Amino acid sequence: MKILFACIYSALVLLFCLPAPLVFASTWYVKPSAELPLRRGQGTDFKIIAVLSNGTPVTFLEENNGWAKVRLKSGKEGWILKRYLGQEMPLIDQVAQLEQTKNQLKEQLEKTDTRFTELMRVHNQTEKDLTACMAERDTIKNDFAQLQKDTADVVQTKQQLALAKKQLANLSKSVSTLQLENTGLKKSSSMIWFVTGAGVLLLGWFIGLVTGKRNKKRRSSLL
Repeated sequence: MKILFACIYSALVLLFCLPAPLVFASTWYVKPSAELPLRRGQGTDFKIIAVLSNGTPVTFLEENNGWAKVRLKSGKEGWILKRYLGQEMPLIDQVAQLEQTKNQLKEQLEKTDTRFTELMRVHNQTEKDLTACMAERDTIKNDFAQLQKDTADVVQTKQQLALAKKQLANLSKSVSTLQLENTGLKKSSSMIWFVTGAGVLLLGWFIGLVTGKRNKKRRSSLL
């Protein structure tokens, strides 16, 4: 417990014995004045190590009794009266920064305009391509509908062709049957004519025979 109190007491002593409070390093600027000396220490009796002009940027390191310890861009460190420092950028630097920002915005605007023009060109081309695609889609749709119709006609034609083939087969079968019947009729007709002719011949022979006998009888009676 005594050791803990001793550590706390030592820390408080070191804190109150510091020569000046430390602050976070930040960029400050020399306020408008003629020329401002940068000294080695906190007082006018210290040697001047640099002379700062209006608007010179410095890195604020610490402050003590109205004096500020600063660091220059070159890395040199010294003390300067704090009342001659401010965090506001000099007007000329602000104007230069605004001019630079304006030029950057102008360049960015030109790039944006160029990009917008390119996007509009792509948009117009896309609309043309879309119109062409829609027209091609309608053409394909119509062709598909016609193909469906043609396919239906083909199916109907195939059905009609199959029916015609079936009817043709039946007709061929009927024709074959008729041909057979016709052949049979021809044979029957020939037999009928043959029998009829033979009968006529026999009838004529018989009539001639009977007639001859009668004639012989008449001749005998006359004698």
